[in-house]
Order: sequence, then structure tokens, then C-alpha cells
Amino acid sequence: MLTRRLFATSTALAAFIPATKAAAKSAKQIFAANPNATPKPPYSPAVGFGDLLFVSGKASYNAPDPKDIRSCVRYAFDQVEAELKNAGSSIDNVLKVQVFLRNMDDYAAMNEIFSERFPKDPPARTTIAAIIPRESLVEIDVIASR
Repeated sequence: MLTRRLFATSTALAAFIPATKAAAKSAKQIFAANPNATPKPPYSPAVGFGDLLFVSGKASYNAPDPKDIRSCVRYAFDQVEAELKNAGSSIDNVLKVQVFLRNMDDYAAMNEIFSERFPKDPPARTTIAAIIPRESLVEIDVIASR
């Protein structure tokens, strides 16, 4: 009788553990590579849900050379990669990229850096001309798998 109860308990527990993992994976998770950022933005830097990770736009106003598009694109991608890594993902898992350019004349230079970051099997991408806050030349957001 005791053996039967132990077996029933362990079987129930074994069934519960995968269900708990699945429930946790389907819950919304918030990630921040720099949780002490000041000022604190009114949005989440990255949000995980299920197998997907949504990284908020990373702008270039703090780039080493904020007037050089190549420096700005590299910087924005570095910030994206930091969020991906913090959330347990990587640039290799990026499925979709949205690039917002202040000036569409920078399209070819942005493509050059984009090709460096995604040399093989690049993700889907949308590129849009936009007015970007803080005089940034570029802002990039991504959707990735985890």
C-alpha cells in the first residue's frame, strides 16, 4: 500500500513539473540588461513570452561617434545584443529586425553593418525613415526566439 502511494505521488509530481515549466514559459517575463538605468524608461527593455523575446528599440544617442551612422548602428546592435544575452538568447536567434533611420541616405551604410551582424541566414527586416528621439541617427528593435 505504501509503495502504491509513493508511486502515485511521484507520478503526480512528475506530471506537475513539466506543467509548471510550461506555465512559467507562457508567463510574461521582463528583462533589463541595465536595471539601474537612469532615467527609468516607462517601458520594458525586453519582454519574454513563450519562446519569443521582444527587445525594445535601442537608439544611438550614446554611440562613440553619434554623428557617424556606422558607429551608431554598431552601438544600437551592441545594446540589442546585451538585452538578448541578459534574457538568455543571442543575435543568432533573431527572427525579425526593425530599423528606424533618421536619414534614408544612411541605408547603404546601415546595410553594411547589418550584414556584418548577420553574415548568414539573416532575419526578416523592415527599414523605416523616422524622427527618432534625442537626435539619434538609428533605432533598432528585434524579435528573437529564446
